[in-house]
Amino acid sequence: MKLKVWILWFLLVGVTDLGFAQNAQDIIEGLKKELKANPDVKKTASIYSDLTWYYSKISIDSALHYGGKALSESKKLNDSTLMAQVYSDIGAVYFIKGDFVNSKSNYLLAYKIRKLRKDSRGLAKINNNLANIYEKTNQYKAAMASFIEALSYFESIKDEKNIGIIKGNIGLIHLKLKNYPKALQYISEVVAYQEKNNFTEDLCVSCLNLGNVYLNLNDTINALKFYDKSVKACTSVGNKKGISSGYNNIASIKSEQKKSKDALALYQKSKQAREELNSDLDKNNFDLNLAADFLANNKFKEAKKLLLRTQPFYEQTQHHEKLQKNYKCLIKVYSHLNKPDSVDYYIDKLAVLNEQLLVSKSEKQTAELETKYQTEKKERLIQKSKAEIATRELEIKRKETQFLILGLISLALLIIIYLVYRQQKLKNRQQEQEFELKSAIAKIETQNKLQEQRLAISRDLHDNIGSQLTFIISSIDNVKYAFDIQNAKLDSKLNGISNFAKSTIIELRDTIWAMNKSEITFEDLQARIHNFMEKAQEAKEDIHFDFVVDIALKSKTFSSVQGMNLYRTIQEAINNSIKYAQPDNVLVSIKPEENGILITVSDDGKGFNPQATMMGNGIHNMQKRIQDIGGQFELVSNESQGTTIQIRLKNQ
Repeated sequence: MKLKVWILWFLLVGVTDLGFAQNAQDIIEGLKKELKANPDVKKTASIYSDLTWYYSKISIDSALHYGGKALSESKKLNDSTLMAQVYSDIGAVYFIKGDFVNSKSNYLLAYKIRKLRKDSRGLAKINNNLANIYEKTNQYKAAMASFIEALSYFESIKDEKNIGIIKGNIGLIHLKLKNYPKALQYISEVVAYQEKNNFTEDLCVSCLNLGNVYLNLNDTINALKFYDKSVKACTSVGNKKGISSGYNNIASIKSEQKKSKDALALYQKSKQAREELNSDLDKNNFDLNLAADFLANNKFKEAKKLLLRTQPFYEQTQHHEKLQKNYKCLIKVYSHLNKPDSVDYYIDKLAVLNEQLLVSKSEKQTAELETKYQTEKKERLIQKSKAEIATRELEIKRKETQFLILGLISLALLIIIYLVYRQQKLKNRQQEQEFELKSAIAKIETQNKLQEQRLAISRDLHDNIGSQLTFIISSIDNVKYAFDIQNAKLDSKLNGISNFAKSTIIELRDTIWAMNKSEITFEDLQARIHNFMEKAQEAKEDIHFDFVVDIALKSKTFSSVQGMNLYRTIQEAINNSIKYAQPDNVLVSIKPEENGILITVSDDGKGFNPQATMMGNGIHNMQKRIQDIGGQFELVSNESQGTTIQIRLKNQ
């Protein structure tokens, strides 16, 4: 529908707490009266700031004049809060003027100040205003990101009014992207809220945008209804820009309906409002729309004059969307005026512009069609281009379908490959787990067999050798009892054999105890050593035995081999002290080290020189036992200070 190309849409610039409950001109007169009363410097600066904002709806030049005064006064006061507000107001004025470069720079200065002051509300407002600039310069992704950031803040503080304003702007982006159902959903919700709360200033803008949505949905009845509401709301608050836009859009519909007289009258009202506002952007937008109306009524020279006048402004300010419309109209004008060189010139310019502005798939297709049209323009008439465009669209759709099918096939293959890979991975994992389980079972079975063998050996030792040793002791006792042995040497020999058999039984029991356990706790080992030392104390009452164990080792465990080797080594060390050193004290100390355990057996008896003495089997056996369990054995002896044996075991 040709009409849709020429309608004006309008964002809510400058989210603000100031309202237009009465006519803006009346408010301005009131502010000027306050100035005449010679208020203090801070009040004067605040009035200048308010005049900047209210004049932005009536006269751009006056708004910029008072904006400069407000900025100068706020800098004198060094009032950062007021300075940030003035920069925001000036940014809004430049936005309405259509100077987006200066608008953005002023908003960014305000943003910097508000960020230093940690003004979350002010930052959210500026994000909304920057998003408006991004939308106007076709940076829709950046615009949506800034709108969402601002919306998140206002939703967090439940500010319903500003939530509605930002939702309206998001709806407008959906309108620009031709997502009309989404645009209708957002903007209708905003209009309903604003009508309920009688927000007349906001309705001025929202009703205009909702009318644009309905027009794009080919619903001209509702479009005119909301344009009319927009004009009434804008008139009541003195919003010249809104009045001009509303009349302009109604005029566009009337022009499409072939009601030229009504359309021209409405265009004249729109022009009058724009001239009072003095907005360069609005003036050029009006001239562009009027040129389109002239073109529709075959007034090609009048249309050409307006199009050539607006073209430099749009090129300088980079209003690409309007520039596209300008070029398209000029192509049609020169085509009707039979100037093929000019047609070719603007076709080239339009093609270059389109290549820079590809923002959606549909725009890419249009650019390709226009590029193709450019290369074939000399061979074919303009009247036949529609058929070529349709053919090209069908080809694109066919290729898209092919790519889609190919993509789906590729996706299906990738899914199949992934599923096969995943299944194989699971199978491999299952096999690994089965192997680990079998290995564990085999290890357990081996350990069980070894345990059974140890138990069988221990039973044999107990039942056979143990009973035989007991028989020897009993036999010797019987001989001594039955015969009165007078030979002291023989009696001593029999006592020696009996004692040796008894000690052998004790050693045998210790061995059986170790063999019957898969692991030995430190408490078990501690109890055995204690028992041995108590018996030693009974045999040697003149020697003091002491056994010290750190409580931190209570939970320590050893294998049966480790436990037995430690016990035998400590036992042998104590026996050597008793047998050779003639000590007064024997100390056994066990404590933890950084990476293991330190076991010390020391006495204060007669020492010896290890380098000058040939070591017996006892010491060699102790060294061998400790080496077998991965420990370190160290012997230090001095003839005057006794002997110390240190055993170090590393943690495993």
